[in-house]
Amino acid sequence: MHIDYVKTPFSNNPSMQKYSGPLIEENPRKKYLDEKLLQLSSHGDDLYGESRIFTKNNLIQLVSNTLGLAPQETLKDLSLLIEEDIAVMHKGRLEAISFCFPSGWVPSKAIGEDFTFLHNPVADNQLLIKSSEKLTKYMCKNTIQRWVWNITTINGLSNHPKTPRPLLNNFNDLYFRVETQISTPLDDETSLFLVSVEVVKLEEVWDEKILKSLNSMSESILEYKQLTKIKDYLNSFII
Repeated sequence: MHIDYVKTPFSNNPSMQKYSGPLIEENPRKKYLDEKLLQLSSHGDDLYGESRIFTKNNLIQLVSNTLGLAPQETLKDLSLLIEEDIAVMHKGRLEAISFCFPSGWVPSKAIGEDFTFLHNPVADNQLLIKSSEKLTKYMCKNTIQRWVWNITTINGLSNHPKTPRPLLNNFNDLYFRVETQISTPLDDETSLFLVSVEVVKLEEVWDEKILKSLNSMSESILEYKQLTKIKDYLNSFII
């Protein structure tokens, strides 16, 4: 796993690059597919939802065609065929989602909302919100990729708000979590959003630039990402 996206100073500003690679893992791993079923059995319709607009406009057909998959009745059904979490934005609003591995939020509550709403909980979000309209239009014209990383004591793929968060006792309790986010156009008004989640032991990717990036975060970001205690621990452990 590369960590080139770990930068100092840390910023929540939209940093992305154009992308031309595969949208999904060609051979989805069984552990991801099994874990999706487990999360759905635990959290049910917290994790997915579709609007009338999504259904009326048959946007599921656009998604299936773009991913090269057999048509499915719902986005949830389609998402169970792939490793990635998946969402659809139409005319600037979230019209469908199936996120089995959310990061601290309840996906179904965002149906029908725009980027401003989606980014509102994010710390230091001024530039994100200011650029929401431009970002919405850009996503309908270009395929883009970005990364969002965190450190956690949760060793699983899901960080659903109800997921227990183990205590931090030593370095081996820490895990590096990264979301690789890809957005690609479905048509001039619609974009597909895919998120691939990886979680590994922090020791496997450890580099001092991780600590430097943590130390550059604002207090609001540390609180939002639940990193305050982790940052303090790593400073005492490493130095």
